[in-house]
Amino acid sequence: MYKVLIVDDEPIAVESIGFMITKNFDCVKEIEKARSGKDAIEKSFQFHPDIIIMDINMPGINGLEAMKQIRKTNESVSFIVISAFDYFDYAVESVALGVEEYLLKPVKEAKFIETFQKVLVHVEENYSNRRQILEQQERLEMIVPILEAGFMNSLCMYGQDTTQLTHYCELFGYQSTSGYVMAIEFGQKTDDHIENKIGAGIHGERMYEEYKNIIKSSLNCIVSQVMLNRIIVYVFDTGEEGDYEQKARAVKAAQRIMERAARIYPDIFIGIGNYHMDINCAKKSYQEALHALRTLAISDSLNDNLQSHILHEDDIIERSEEQVNDYEELIETEIFTKISDSDNVSVQLSFVQLFERMSADPGIDFDAIKKWMISLVVGFEKRFEKVLKNNYYKVLDEIIGAKEVGALYNIGKRYINETVNQIMEGRQNKANSIIEKADKYILEHYNEDISLDEIAQHVNLSSYYFSRFYKNATGTNFTDKMVMLRMDKAKELLKQEELSVKDVSYMVGYSDPNYFSKIFKKVTGFNASEYKRLK
Repeated sequence: MYKVLIVDDEPIAVESIGFMITKNFDCVKEIEKARSGKDAIEKSFQFHPDIIIMDINMPGINGLEAMKQIRKTNESVSFIVISAFDYFDYAVESVALGVEEYLLKPVKEAKFIETFQKVLVHVEENYSNRRQILEQQERLEMIVPILEAGFMNSLCMYGQDTTQLTHYCELFGYQSTSGYVMAIEFGQKTDDHIENKIGAGIHGERMYEEYKNIIKSSLNCIVSQVMLNRIIVYVFDTGEEGDYEQKARAVKAAQRIMERAARIYPDIFIGIGNYHMDINCAKKSYQEALHALRTLAISDSLNDNLQSHILHEDDIIERSEEQVNDYEELIETEIFTKISDSDNVSVQLSFVQLFERMSADPGIDFDAIKKWMISLVVGFEKRFEKVLKNNYYKVLDEIIGAKEVGALYNIGKRYINETVNQIMEGRQNKANSIIEKADKYILEHYNEDISLDEIAQHVNLSSYYFSRFYKNATGTNFTDKMVMLRMDKAKELLKQEELSVKDVSYMVGYSDPNYFSKIFKKVTGFNASEYKRLK
């Protein structure tokens, strides 16, 4: 449905054109009228017409000047000029302003209808083109986050192949791919490390769009999704490797982000990797940014000064011992302890981060990584031997036979994925078995005075844990489950004429018929006696 503005200083001309449009074009939903060029400019700004029918000779601002002003704020509007003057100069200037049709007064109805119909086709084409452009923009907005996620996956996941990073940069249209990595971590500093990663990560997920807007407004960059409790940023920057000004620019950008982001969440830490001239070195900058974060995490100098929460890799005077990098202990704290309340992705991410950390550690050689991998596999087998179906000897053989770090990484990642899935599947099967066993016992003994303790003992759980477990697994309290089962059985029994309400009460496990009747009405909305008569 279209909007039309008719501009003419002669009232009869305005009314005549308006009548012809109303009579012949149902697609025009609104018509506005103006008596001068000045009035036309004001109404066009407020009304946003699709088509303007304009006279040229009017007092004050003439039609040509009015069209110039209107075109500045409404580039898509279509003009039809209707004039009593067949001046060549008028026609030339009208064409320059994008006028689609130039008609001479008096205009016959048939000619006007033909002209207006032709302009409507152009307007619809313009609408269609604009819709296509908007749809393309929408599709692009949907695709870009996927491409950015792919770029970040290639950057952060272990491996030496950087060809994908180059391909992504080509898709983004970056001519220069030089830059550096900034790692932003949410957490709380304690005496020896940054903790509360899960809670901080949940906060980061919730406020992600705000953080992303802050980062994007400060830098030309690609921003990752929240990974555990971190956001990774690849910053495209021009400069030279080792350039002091470039480093100062990176630290200043981090300070701007910190100042704005800290208003949302104060416990933020930023590690900055070194600048590299080529995207193929981005993985190294990523490792450097993580190293800067880890150095911050064990630094004694952290205080309430936000600038002390920012560290550039180049400013680390001595490489920290990082708690002597006890990777055996880190298997326990970063992987095994997470399995009880984390999903496969979180455990995989912890493995990737630990593996990358070891690979970048100059104090760890290839054989040491092999030993760590063997400890990881053996640790899983000892803890979860009743659940796991892996032939872990085969995995150990693969680890021992690996010739390079990338092969070890692939073996470990595959093993973690298969193993954690088996553990979680085993837990689910065990949970289903416990629920099935409990439900069967309830079904067999619903007419007895059974207690929560009795059922918990039957499934070999404490009553407290069983109560929580049953509610979490089924969404229903054990007591409610018992009541609903008894009421369902009661409804069946009440259909039998020979049984009284009192009989039914005893048969479904209630020694007090009055209490039974009260519960029955609460559940069904009927008195037991009423229900029996109805059925």
